[in-house]
Amino acid sequence: MVKKKVRKKRPVRKVSPKVKRNISKPKKLVRASQRKISLAFKNLILFAVLSFISFLLYNFLSNELFVNLFFLLAIILGFVAVAFLIVLLIFLVLRIMKK
Repeated sequence: MVKKKVRKKRPVRKVSPKVKRNISKPKKLVRASQRKISLAFKNLILFAVLSFISFLLYNFLSNELFVNLFFLLAIILGFVAVAFLIVLLIFLVLRIMKK
């Protein structure tokens, strides 16, 4: 006759309530370096000029496809230019607050 294998009972571990530890992560500070300010300024000028050129082409072209294309392009590039203006102003405020 074949002997049956008997499983050993594992001891039951008592579950203790876990304590959440608040580990503070080091916060990254945004620094307004001269490189970041000049990059934001260059991008602002670039997108403002591209938006202005698109707006001029929108006004002077007569083909409906190009008119719609350059109007949409002028709006998108204008919003991007405004976003870079906001970024530039934030960097300038951070630079002033640092001093």
